[in-house]
Order: sequence, then C-alpha cells, then structure tokens
Amino acid sequence: MSMITPVLGPVDDNIYYKRDDLYCPWGDVNGGKVRQAEALFETEEIQSSSGVIAAVSVHSPTGPVISRVAEEYNKHCIIAIGGTTPERLDKLPMMKLTKHYGADVRIVAGHGMKTAINARVKEICEETGYHNIDYSKHIYQNRDLMFDTNSEQVWNIPNELDVLVMSLGVGIQFACVLKGLKRFNKKVKRIIGVQVGPDRRKLIDGYLNQNPLTEPRFDLEYELVQYKSAYSKSEIQKVGGFYLDDIYEAKAHKWMLKNIDKNQKTLFWCVGRRLTSDEVEHICTR
Repeated sequence: MSMITPVLGPVDDNIYYKRDDLYCPWGDVNGGKVRQAEALFETEEIQSSSGVIAAVSVHSPTGPVISRVAEEYNKHCIIAIGGTTPERLDKLPMMKLTKHYGADVRIVAGHGMKTAINARVKEICEETGYHNIDYSKHIYQNRDLMFDTNSEQVWNIPNELDVLVMSLGVGIQFACVLKGLKRFNKKVKRIIGVQVGPDRRKLIDGYLNQNPLTEPRFDLEYELVQYKSAYSKSEIQKVGGFYLDDIYEAKAHKWMLKNIDKNQKTLFWCVGRRLTSDEVEHICTR
C-alpha cells in the first residue's frame, strides 16, 4: 500500500476531512490525479512512447499535473487546448504553470469544445507516436491501475459515517472512492457527489459496471446533487487552516454546510486542489 494521506478531524462539530490534497510529492501539484498520473507513467505503453499529449481545459489543474509528472519522468509533453489566444496563456494561472513545467502548450482549436480538440490530439498522436493521456479513457483501458491506485486511500477513513460528501467533475475520483468503500467495507449511510456541471450518473455507472455480462452490478447507492454555478467561477474558501479547490471543492463544501445536519458524522473528501494565482506566481518566479 502506498502513502495513505491523513484524515483531519473532527473539525467544526462532526465533520472530518480526508486530505488527499496532501499527496504532494514535489511540493506543488497535488491530489489523486497526481498519484494516478505517476502510475500511468510507470506503464510500458508510456515508458516506450516518444512523449505524451493531453487535451485539457485552460482552467483545469490537469495541465499542470500531466506536465509536472512528465518533467519528473523526462518525457516530452504537449498540452492541447482551445478557446484562447497566445497572449492569454501567461494570464491563465493553470496554463502559465503548465508552460513553466516545460510543456509545449498548443492551441489546436478556436473554441474549447472537446470534439475538435480531441480530433486534433488524435492527429498529433498519429504524427508523433505520442501517448494520449486521457483519464476518461484510462479508467477503461487501465481499470485496475486507475481504481486501485486511489481506492486504497479509503483505508483510513472512519469505519462508520452518516454522510460522505465529495465534489466531482467527470466523476472518476468519485468512482474510485466508491470502489474503496466496498474494498474496505466502510459503512456510510449517505454518499453524495456534488456536481459542478452536467449530470454524471451515466458516466459513473459506466466506470463502475464495465463488464455487465460477466461481473455483478456495483451495488453501492449514491446520490448526485447539483451546485448551480458557472464552472470557471472561483470561490475561495479556507477551512481548518487549508484552502479548498476554488472551482469544485469550495462549492461542494458550501452545499454540504447548507444541507447536511451538523449532528451527523460527516466526511468531506478533498480530492486535490489547483494552486492559487499567488502560488503559481511564486513557483514561476522562484
């Protein structure tokens, strides 16, 4: 079992915090995505590739994560984006950090629609022999690696909880935690994913039930709720002396404080946070 990140609490009545953002091997990028990226870079398919490429949103921490891990593994990295201009790259903190870690940031589409960006990524892979790092594909192509690497982090949370709350984007980390709850037989009365964006139940059910004809259906019940907010709207929130991710976690945390009875034993899962603008400036100028 790899390093298990700590659980803080209880803080503010009965709330515990799983601090997976404290998985931070180089003191900068952090969280479950970093752990999974490291595991992927250890695979033969990436070890033997000429380099890696990933399509990301200009606000996503995935760009810095992939470029930082690529830097550590001495792999050339292309980050493909859309919907911006070269002049804005150094004004967008996640893109500035991605460039700082040595990635070749390429604007491959005039807008941020994934279909056009992914089509260009496919062409670049064919031209260069680079490996496409796409978490939404790797959860199927490298299922055990992706699930096991992060599901083991459930090991040290309380054995019994009334509520577990977690923010989610496309739901991969949420699915990993669900797998971990089964793996370590944790008893949780309500499992709640707070969505900042469209409904992801179909995706999550797909991750969990990849072989419906040969494997029993995943049977843990969970709830998905919507947080009404523009994706790129930043909400700065500090709790227990540490910052939450401003795009996802701060919003999920606000929903939890408003909607969950504080007398219930609750755990909030910190997936990992994007660095603040000040932190990015400090890294890029040190």
